[in-house]
Amino acid sequence: MKSAKMILLGTAVALLLLGALSFVLQPGPPEPECAKAGAPTSGFVDDDNRDCAITIESYAEIRDYETSPKLFRIAGAGLVLAGLVVGVVGLVKRSRRPGDTAA
Repeated sequence: MKSAKMILLGTAVALLLLGALSFVLQPGPPEPECAKAGAPTSGFVDDDNRDCAITIESYAEIRDYETSPKLFRIAGAGLVLAGLVVGVVGLVKRSRRPGDTAA
């Protein structure tokens, strides 16, 4: 039979790993789309390709991604925090034996 301390520490490790994994799984920003010659542009160019003027729609998608909350990262931060709390509780928890009284 596992002790409660080991279960708490195992749970803490699992939460920390899930939190870290959620940071990795956060989708990246959308790829910029180049405007065709003579078409309206956003006035911005692709950092990787200076000859590529970004379309207005593509720039709007990129800005929307950059300014929106990153749900995977928020969930990951919550899981990491929960893992740390459970880990600390697991390390501090005193196992009781039959006959022990709470002070």
